[in-house]
Amino acid sequence: MKLTPFGKLFIVLVALGVIGFVAFKKYGDQLRDWSGATKKTTDGTAKSPDGDVTRDDFNQVNAGISDAPRDGNVKVQGGATPGTQMLNRPLKVGINTWAGHAPGIVANGGMKPGGASSLYKKKYGLDVEFILLEDPSAKLAAFIKGDIDIMWDTVDSFAREASELKEKGLKARAIIQEDWSRGGDGIVSLKSIKSVEDLKGKRIASTKFTPSHWLLLFLLSQSGLSPQDRNELEKNVVFTAEAPQAAAMFKAGKVDAAVTWEPDLSGAVTARENEAHVLVSTTAATNVIADTLVARQAILDEAPGAVQAFVAGWFDAISVMKEDPQSTNSLIADALKLTTDDVSGMLSGLKLTSYADNALFFGLSGPKSYFDSLFNGAFVIWRKKGVVNTVVDAPDFKDPRFVQALAKDYASQKVEESFAFKDKPKVSDRAIVNKSLSIHFTTGSDEIMPGSYFTLDSLGDTMLAFGNTYLQVEGNTDSRGSEAVNKPLSAKRADAVKAYLVKNFNLDPKRFVTVGQGSTKPMAPNETEDGRALNRRTDIKVVLNAQ
Repeated sequence: MKLTPFGKLFIVLVALGVIGFVAFKKYGDQLRDWSGATKKTTDGTAKSPDGDVTRDDFNQVNAGISDAPRDGNVKVQGGATPGTQMLNRPLKVGINTWAGHAPGIVANGGMKPGGASSLYKKKYGLDVEFILLEDPSAKLAAFIKGDIDIMWDTVDSFAREASELKEKGLKARAIIQEDWSRGGDGIVSLKSIKSVEDLKGKRIASTKFTPSHWLLLFLLSQSGLSPQDRNELEKNVVFTAEAPQAAAMFKAGKVDAAVTWEPDLSGAVTARENEAHVLVSTTAATNVIADTLVARQAILDEAPGAVQAFVAGWFDAISVMKEDPQSTNSLIADALKLTTDDVSGMLSGLKLTSYADNALFFGLSGPKSYFDSLFNGAFVIWRKKGVVNTVVDAPDFKDPRFVQALAKDYASQKVEESFAFKDKPKVSDRAIVNKSLSIHFTTGSDEIMPGSYFTLDSLGDTMLAFGNTYLQVEGNTDSRGSEAVNKPLSAKRADAVKAYLVKNFNLDPKRFVTVGQGSTKPMAPNETEDGRALNRRTDIKVVLNAQ
């Protein structure tokens, strides 16, 4: 058969189409890179065009660290004194209206330098001036310009700002952890929303690229929502210029939930009376938001003795506050132009971090530091969102020498937590996070298969972040075999999950509730292998520890 010219053309077009399809499948990424369709960060890794954040993006948060020793004791080897050079002027510290800065204010006897009651002046010969800088952008601008030597920051925000500083050729390092947020940040929602998963399809207000945004992304990543549901939820977040505005939108009934911080968090609940509650806060997610103080590298080089005195006086003041809360709260209130009730309320929503806490935070005791995990984890998220480009790494942005130099002074200090695990949660207690995990066991036994360790390690990281919660572990099986065998086997498997997490993450065994459901709670028909596979699961419920 002789082909017509049109027939020949048709065959050529089909052949080219096939070749093009194969080439795109094999070399699509390179073609997108060449065309500029895929943006890249400065380290050459691909940046998601839509900025969707996945659970895997949060793998670095709390990865590789373990909980505080159960007896609270931390061991730190003392280091050499960083240096003795002082300043011939006041050390200038930029803060905002937040009670986490209280120890510095107490140590200084107020905001101004050289006061008669200044412990900094009397004990260390150091003049300190605290400067209120509420706006994060104004704070960073003052820091870059050199108008302040030290600035306030949360670790998640510092990861973003560090990238900007590096782009400008400036160096800065975190020198002390001020506090852990312990209820000061959270999500207020309608009472009909009972868990993070219930946020699906709801309107949420937040403030972009702030600790509120960070908290929301973290909570979504730990939830049982599908990737598609999380992405859709993120795309529909209503962003406001400031956190109080997010709370105001909730008060006005314009959104179903808002991510904000105190006092707006409590105020938003009060404004909606019986309709609202705090869905989840850092009362549960205890190790997600940390406040630090960051110093310019120039001041660390020029006057290490002044920085050392500043850190030492800070820890001194924490003890003073414990001994005389009434007088120190009054001093803090005057300095920040608040009422003493405001100060008490703010302090109740955070944990001032002592020397022992700082030792754990900076990795002076333990295999890895909370600072490193939070900083690097936050950088991954902000890069995915397209906020940062220049790559930064946590060890280059911390300087724990000033904490380490005080090791001998605090050799017997322990990490103390206010929460205790006494009454086990009831079945009716509200779970703030619900999800199902595929944890594989050897057939007919409770021996965890190696392929499930990654999943369990991720769960251990979650428990470190949610430090004031119980974990209810429910083992489930498919319908094959008798219930007399399945139920005790599923209970043993739940206990095996608990044993692994207790051993590898130093978690308190009292934080676990294990249940064997056998085949009584199928989530899919048992007639097919796919259905049976779905039913062989472990259900995880994170339940708030009610005090």
